[in-house]
Parts: sequence; C-alpha cells; structure tokens
Amino acid sequence: MEKRRRRRESHNAVERRRRDNINERIQELGTLLQDAPDDGVSRFNKGTILRKSVEQIKKLQADLMQHRQRVQELESILQQINVHQR
Repeated sequence: MEKRRRRRESHNAVERRRRDNINERIQELGTLLQDAPDDGVSRFNKGTILRKSVEQIKKLQADLMQHRQRVQELESILQQINVHQR
C-alpha cells in the first residue's frame, strides 16, 4: 500500500509540474500577443490566448511570404536595370 501511495504522489507531482509548465508557457504567449491587455489586471483565458496566438502566427507567416515575394520582385527589377546598363 505504501509503495502505491508513493507512486501515486510521485505521478501527481510530475503531472502538476507538467500542467504548471504548460500554463506558464500559455501565459507567456499571452504577453506576446499584439492586443494583449496590459493593465496588469485583465488577461485572456487559455483558449483565447491559444486562438489568438495561432491567428497571429498565421498573419506573420503571410506577411513574411509577401515580403519575400516583394524582395524577389525588386531583385528582378534590379537585375533588369543592371542588364540594360551594360
């Protein structure tokens, strides 16, 4: 019986640390959100933090793709200018 109790307590402690770690990372994500409340009192719930994080990541990925395309366009224009100047 004692062995079972110790094993259960150990498992509970491991699970608590895992949950605490997840919750800390979610709260950290919340502080990184662009529209996060910064009044020190209000905060988003976990589901909202995760949803808004996914939205923000998708937007940043789309922005990055647009910037890369623009760089390619500008490099192409620059290449054409260099060819015509020779």
